Amino acid sequence: MAASKTSRRFWLLLGLVVIAFLAAAWWFLHQDDDLKVPLGVEQAAIITYSGPGLVVKPFRYGVAVNVRIAQVTERGGAKVYDVRYLVNREGEHDLIEYLMSDNGAALNGLPSFKVKGDPKLSKELEARVKETEDIGIEVRGHYQATLVALFVFWILWLLALIFWRRPQKPDPVLPKAPLTDAEQLRLLLAELEQGGLDAAQKARLEMLLLRCWREGLVPADAPMTEVLAAIARGERTGEALGNLQRWLHRPGSGIADAEVAAIIRKHLTAPPAVRP
Repeated sequence: MAASKTSRRFWLLLGLVVIAFLAAAWWFLHQDDDLKVPLGVEQAAIITYSGPGLVVKPFRYGVAVNVRIAQVTERGGAKVYDVRYLVNREGEHDLIEYLMSDNGAALNGLPSFKVKGDPKLSKELEARVKETEDIGIEVRGHYQATLVALFVFWILWLLALIFWRRPQKPDPVLPKAPLTDAEQLRLLLAELEQGGLDAAQKARLEMLLLRCWREGLVPADAPMTEVLAAIARGERTGEALGNLQRWLHRPGSGIADAEVAAIIRKHLTAPPAVRP
């Protein structure tokens, strides 16, 4: 039963892992590659380009994106442009379309820099920085992807704590039925034959034999004096009672343990007495 419970928990945990993986994969596949920016909020982009110098194209009224170059620095033989832009219209726009070379040459090797104007104002108006290299590799922070990955990891870790190798509840222990008088007598007989009985066991033996011998002789509520008198008068119990009492209360009477064992064995094998 414990193995079946462990198997069920394993398959449940595996199913939850698969569902979480599929959900994360679906989320990543449906992510838009374009950078969403709120309308009317200035953003920042870092463009690294080793070609000719970049300048902003002449301003035109009604353009979708207003672009300016805030700062130009040198790094590793390439120029790093701190470009600031403000998106005015909803939709997809390419920031590179608003730049040109300072000498009129073609901008070879400058990758596309696409942004999407979002009419919904972001709750957190933070500057969004994006960097482009002349080899066409875009570097992003992957902030949302990191949050999703951490969330999936936290869910899996929580499920593992809940389901993986939890201590099994022990099977309920059913209470044992009390031993019958005959079973107790057999146990005491075995102890007597193996090495003798102590005082408590001898008292228990006397009580059990008297209880068994009284059946069929006197009522269950009869006083002990009547019980002893009836047992002493019994044809099958009189002699046995005398030997038992001498063995219990007079150690030097000459009654051996083997004789008492024979008394117990005879009682266990005798048919039950019938009360007249």
